[in-house]
Amino acid sequence: MSVQETGASSATGTPATEASPNGAPANGAPASRVPANEAPANGATSATGAATATKATSAPEAVGTAQVGTAQVGTAQVGTAGSGAGATAPGGSGGGPASGTGAPDELFFEDLTPGRTFDLGVVRIDGAEMVAFARRFDPQWYHVDAERAAASHHGGLIASGFYTVSLFMRAYVDHVLARAAADASPGLEELRWLAPVRAGDHLAARLDVMGSRPSTARPGLGTVSLTGTMFRLGTDGRPEQEVLRTRFRGWFTLRPG
Repeated sequence: MSVQETGASSATGTPATEASPNGAPANGAPASRVPANEAPANGATSATGAATATKATSAPEAVGTAQVGTAQVGTAQVGTAGSGAGATAPGGSGGGPASGTGAPDELFFEDLTPGRTFDLGVVRIDGAEMVAFARRFDPQWYHVDAERAAASHHGGLIASGFYTVSLFMRAYVDHVLARAAADASPGLEELRWLAPVRAGDHLAARLDVMGSRPSTARPGLGTVSLTGTMFRLGTDGRPEQEVLRTRFRGWFTLRPG
């Protein structure tokens, strides 16, 4: 599966109706701040004016070699607050942290209310990692053969769609699941690659809570319906084009007591 030009495959969707993130970093500009973990509920992200680059400030951990904002991926002040710490998700051990990463939990089912939006930071696409992923998992010529891709209608190498969604997943873990009393996911309903992604792109990621209800299949858990999006940023740092959209569900532990 590959990222296709808009309108070129069944992966193409209609433009997103969700509000797009605003004021995210310009391509190639130096990193200047740590993006907030949560965006305003009106849908505008808080990632203003902060570009990302490989090996940017504060020695951020890499998503492979791509960076998620400058938030020190995996340690970005997430899972360090004490609220909810010590609670146990179904299947966990009593008295221990219940988040998916082992950090203390502070987000429970009741906190994930419809309309809430999370800023998942900005990812810079690393060309070497992009191609290495494709060679291992999706070795189609428009992902791995630079000369042939340049001579084609693609105009150059494009990322595997599964590479792009993997970057979204990492950002979701670092900014939400690392501090959430989360269980497994029962699945997804939609995954669309709406435009090609290329080396050097800056992609702003966000998560919107669309709905929630107590789970009928898993007592003690609630089912949360979520929409994830990634937008390519223009040279002015503003969203230029939506490149990925996914709708999926997650199970989260009900708040103890």
